[in-house]
Amino acid sequence: MKKIIVYYPFPLKDGSSGSGVRPIKLLEAFSEFARRSNLECIEIFGTSKERKEKLKRLYQMVNPKDILFCYMENQTIPIWLSDPSHIPMRPLLDYQFMRYLKKNHIPLGIFYRDIYWKFTDMYKVKNKLVTKIMISLFHYEFKMFEHFAKKIFLPSIEMNKYLKLSQDKVDISPPGGVDKVNMLKLNHDQNVTAIYVGGIHPRYGIYEVLEALSNLNESKTLIELILVCRKNELQENLYLMTPFLKRPWLKIHHEHGEKLDALYGKADFGIVTLQKNVYNDFAVPVKLFEYMSYGLPVVSSNCTALQSIVKKDKIGYVTEDNVTSIEQGLMEIMNDKMRELYRENVIHVLHSKHLWLKRVESIYHSLVEPADDYNRNKEK
Repeated sequence: MKKIIVYYPFPLKDGSSGSGVRPIKLLEAFSEFARRSNLECIEIFGTSKERKEKLKRLYQMVNPKDILFCYMENQTIPIWLSDPSHIPMRPLLDYQFMRYLKKNHIPLGIFYRDIYWKFTDMYKVKNKLVTKIMISLFHYEFKMFEHFAKKIFLPSIEMNKYLKLSQDKVDISPPGGVDKVNMLKLNHDQNVTAIYVGGIHPRYGIYEVLEALSNLNESKTLIELILVCRKNELQENLYLMTPFLKRPWLKIHHEHGEKLDALYGKADFGIVTLQKNVYNDFAVPVKLFEYMSYGLPVVSSNCTALQSIVKKDKIGYVTEDNVTSIEQGLMEIMNDKMRELYRENVIHVLHSKHLWLKRVESIYHSLVEPADDYNRNKEK
């Protein structure tokens, strides 16, 4: 039986945060893809000690000629420091594995998560010396990935402006969604209900949304907002949230995971209004696809990569990142017919190209064979 490898050089998180969602959902999707395609999916992740044991079994028991490709992801810390202690216990382990793949002509695809380290005004750690060391490690890590990978997958093509990968080396793999559209809102109350799930630091643009809603709801409530955030973030940003806490149209929750289902079931649309800046212009929020998973249209800001998806797929209204523009967007999406049209588009594009399984199929096509060949094989 032919095999594929999913390799995460880090322990898996619980999936409650944006960065923790992708590895888990893709692992599930790769497993499903392998089952449908009569392949074996070999999962290698964990601490360096755990990976060492799994790699030892791989080298001993698997014929490299049976391995179709390896998919890998980096973390937001250099690969040598990915153990919980952040001490490089086995600094050559991952290098040796990538060399094994290259020696045996096994295509390697690496998802490169973010590039904070490219922006010195954003990337700051303990002190200047540590910051300089970390940036050097990130630089060396990226050059190593570039050497060994057949493809480097990015969340958006806009991100490549700063990495300058050749066209044949780069491919796009944004977040994906799951099919939960059966949880669409059934009871249509008099008021339209929005949902926002995520951070409440000012960079996420939530305070412009709250101001816009305050203006809209001044005389009577037109749009209610379900705001979901972490308890500790609410406390950290309490001085910013205080003016809105007693507003009757605002309901704050701290749910995550499957407990969000009930809240999404009450919503008519989602809000994803990142502040527009150099970094957010190539960001692709996981929450956009989580909203889509529940069949929700969106009001989004005009960050370049984000608005490209929203406009191309016609799944919502794009605003600028200011109160006046967001208020206009909220007024537009209050229109029932327009919102229903967006909703139909959301469901169509979710099923046709934005499920996590579709991301895996795309990765397969990039690393192994063209889509036409893959489709012919499925028909046999």
